[in-house]
Amino acid sequence: MITILTGPVGGGKTTFLKAAVGLLRGRGLLLDGYLCERIMDDGQIIGYDLADLCSGGRRPFLRMPGPPGGQKTGRYVLDPDGLAAAETIIGRSRPGALLIIDELGPLELEGKGVWPAAAPVFADSRRSCLAVVRETLLAGFRAHWPEGIETAVVELPVSRDPEVLAEAVSEVRA
Repeated sequence: MITILTGPVGGGKTTFLKAAVGLLRGRGLLLDGYLCERIMDDGQIIGYDLADLCSGGRRPFLRMPGPPGGQKTGRYVLDPDGLAAAETIIGRSRPGALLIIDELGPLELEGKGVWPAAAPVFADSRRSCLAVVRETLLAGFRAHWPEGIETAVVELPVSRDPEVLAEAVSEVRA
């Protein structure tokens, strides 16, 4: 089962998801995965860090300007070490845990970024995943999901009440 959290760019999807993680853990769900948390400098977004939900570790993920050799997406560059860390997180996750991937973007629609690591997990009917997808990319990703795998879409609620997401995930896993 794939649960998709969607909303506008800059709408607060990651902040909302971060709040929901505590509720999900409080319900006894085993979580794995990562969040991509915004990094600011002098009021400007300069990139995103990969925050590992199990270890609590952080590392650069997207930067502007980015490191040489990284995949470019918009004005950011995907840090190769950050990508390797995301792939490791996805690869270590197991059935029984809810794998959180924040977020799938234009690179993944092209089959790049974390898509090669994530696609086999999405195709495994024993797995539960929660992926963040911008609303403008949702239709494209619906075409990418493996056939026969159930998906549920949760739109970022106006209330920003993380209970909405925790309830949706709990219902899907029941």
